[in-house]
Formats: sequence, structure tokens, C-alpha cells
Amino acid sequence: MYKVKKKRPVDPNAPPRPNLLSHEKVLKDTKLANTQRDQEIDYLKRKVAELESKLTNQTTYLNELHSHIMRQKRG
Repeated sequence: MYKVKKKRPVDPNAPPRPNLLSHEKVLKDTKLANTQRDQEIDYLKRKVAELESKLTNQTTYLNELHSHIMRQKRG
């Protein structure tokens, strides 16, 4: 009455079939990693800007100090 469906042979060398739950987990992990990386990049940009500002201020200070010393030597 009913035909029994024949199963196809499974290729042992074939990659595993996709699993939507594990795929969703991979996407979630990737998004989390990207968010963490973005936060770290923002932190590093702020740190670089802070250090550049510090360097500029120190350079200005040393130039003023140098010019002050040179003026004292002349006079």
C-alpha cells in the first residue's frame, strides 16, 4: 500500500550538514567580538589623542624653556 522510501547513502567525506542553532551562535559570537574590538579601537584612539596632546604641551614647554635659557646666556 505505502512505498517505503529508500535512504540515500551518506558520503563519509562530506562536511557536516549546517545547523541553524550553531550558525546563530557563530553570528552572535562574531557580533560580540566586533563590538569588543570597536570599543578597544575607540579607547586606543582616545589614548593616542591624549598622548599626542601631552607631547605637544611638553614640546611647547621645552621650546619656551630653551628660548628662556638662550636669552639669559645672551644677556
